Amino acid sequence: MNRPSEFSPYEDWKRRHEAALRGGWRQGFSTSSGFEVKPLYTAADLGELHFDYERDVGYPGQAPYTRGFTPPGYRAKLWKMEMYAGFGSAEDANKRYRYLIEQGSTGGVSIALDLPTQVGYDSDHPMARDEVGQIGVALTSLDDIERVFDGIPLDKAGHVFSTANCIGPIFCAWLLALTEKRGNRTADFTVQIQNDPIKEYVARGTQFLPIEASVRLATDVIAYCTQHAPEWLPISVSGSHMKQAGATTVQEAAFTVCNGIAYVETCLAKGMKIDDFGHRIELHFCTEMDFFEEVAKYRALRKVWTKLVRERFGGTTERAQHFRLHAATSGRPLTAQQPLNNISRITLQALAQILGGCEQTRTASFDEALGIPTEEAARTSIRANQIIGYETGIPYTVDPLGGSYYVEHLTLQFERRIWEIIDGVDRMGGALVAVKNGYFSRALAQGAYREQCAVESGEQVIVGVNRFQSDEPRPTPVFKLDPTAAERQIAKLQAVRARRDGAAVQAALAQLGADCASERNVMPAVLRCVKAYATVGEICQVWREVFGEYVPEAMRF
Repeated sequence: MNRPSEFSPYEDWKRRHEAALRGGWRQGFSTSSGFEVKPLYTAADLGELHFDYERDVGYPGQAPYTRGFTPPGYRAKLWKMEMYAGFGSAEDANKRYRYLIEQGSTGGVSIALDLPTQVGYDSDHPMARDEVGQIGVALTSLDDIERVFDGIPLDKAGHVFSTANCIGPIFCAWLLALTEKRGNRTADFTVQIQNDPIKEYVARGTQFLPIEASVRLATDVIAYCTQHAPEWLPISVSGSHMKQAGATTVQEAAFTVCNGIAYVETCLAKGMKIDDFGHRIELHFCTEMDFFEEVAKYRALRKVWTKLVRERFGGTTERAQHFRLHAATSGRPLTAQQPLNNISRITLQALAQILGGCEQTRTASFDEALGIPTEEAARTSIRANQIIGYETGIPYTVDPLGGSYYVEHLTLQFERRIWEIIDGVDRMGGALVAVKNGYFSRALAQGAYREQCAVESGEQVIVGVNRFQSDEPRPTPVFKLDPTAAERQIAKLQAVRARRDGAAVQAALAQLGADCASERNVMPAVLRCVKAYATVGEICQVWREVFGEYVPEAMRF
């Protein structure tokens, strides 16, 4: 007679198959954030984490929003399919935006800015000349914005985005002025401004003002839009740049939330109420190759942020908890070697963020490791989204991975680790202190070093780079920027300066300086400057004179 096993069914299964489960094709299995991955997950694993379905998962459109903010999910409408673009002059960029819209991009006009624009220099500044139009479009005044949208009705564009971080007020004013000139209403379309300077000090480097001044300007935009353009998204708190600079997936999520807390609490200190603007906050992330970890990240983020809104920020409405969740496929895993492999990478990244319930996806192009995407590459990325949406059946049910023992276990692990990091940053004094004392930067540098070591040792496999290389490279067309774009841009800038009302520009800039030196919201003065065709360099020079320029902590003696 067989005696009953003294092991649980799972332990009994492991004991019976111990030899087969031992070892494997790699030394240990863990996620990119360091969570150990067991060979099998069962209901018992959720029990160990005190899992409760109603509390931890629930239903779509209901707290804790693990399964999404809307009851029907993508059955009602598919995610927005955004393509990020911009190069050369406004006219060059305009042609690409019109092409993307024709190809079915539903994410509107997503504007990449060149480096001089992002750091507040005009195209003819001595520091700018070699960078004009190189990694984005050169924009110096309202005249350029008018050219960018030539032939693109604002109500047809639907959605306008830009990575204006440290110049967020200027980009916002450009679109407000354009709306007024065209006779549109702000409700006719949505403007989404990244307007997130904190992460610039950690991961990107376009900061040029002291961090306190940058946060003040960013939150002035939030306050102004809440009153004057309530349909717009005045801030997109971005973790993607920190992720691509070395943060683990869980650090990307947690650091972004910490930065978001800093912006919200600054707004609350100005007398604003989260119920009035919480639904206009966007949290923006990038999706890389650890598929299930990325899915769990987005599910956990909804739980964490909505709990913060209720319990920390004083939110009393469901609407305030419904932040906008935006994700971009990451350019970091894309390789110059065997670039067509990147189509698979991009498709899998897009699939992970869709299964995670993101409202809008920004999709990279397979040739981004080589340069600005060609039209063919950009079109192929749009098609990847369309194939997932219309051919796979994935959007037919809400949160199709919900209930997976592994995904739910990973979601709970993510949530708990995010809270641990938030608590640690709070104990330091908040995100601004964590930036100043180097906590965020050290974490990113350590992560980037660990990853590079893993790639060089072969522990982390990158197909076509450190394994499965090919000696027969396939020629890939590379985008070529018009070499005359910079000179054309500078000529237009000079023409704008010649025909504008110089006295009106100087009066507007003087008012801006006075408002910056006071406690007044800067947006009315910035809007006055923009309407007078003051340039980005002139406006930012006022900020530099009033607030001073950024000096890294390590250089302060």
